[in-house]
Amino acid sequence: MKILKNSTIEMSEVLATIISSRDIVDRLNAHIKAALSKQVSLNFKNVEFVSRSAAHELLTIKEDWKRKSLSRDKEINFINTNEEVSAMLRVVAANRAVPKTKPIFQAEHVDVRTLLKDLA
Repeated sequence: MKILKNSTIEMSEVLATIISSRDIVDRLNAHIKAALSKQVSLNFKNVEFVSRSAAHELLTIKEDWKRKSLSRDKEINFINTNEEVSAMLRVVAANRAVPKTKPIFQAEHVDVRTLLKDLA
């Protein structure tokens, strides 16, 4: 089995020109695994749209393979993304980078008698 330097996966042919769900993107893992190279380029040449959830899944897959690349497996690159696809990937990546902290609810202790005194 010959290992190539770089493989390209045509996203519009493998998935669709409109990539709108995580389920569709999840099928991509099999194609990445089957690629006989350490570097895999996902070519978005004819892809018109990627939804927020699909962009999130694409970035998750890229990160997962990056973690696996510590075992020298594969590196994923996005190429030929149009403005809309690039913008969606950037927005989702930025949202993933910002830690999500929930505000802590701090209830104020109030004596009920003081509330009733104001009503009298």
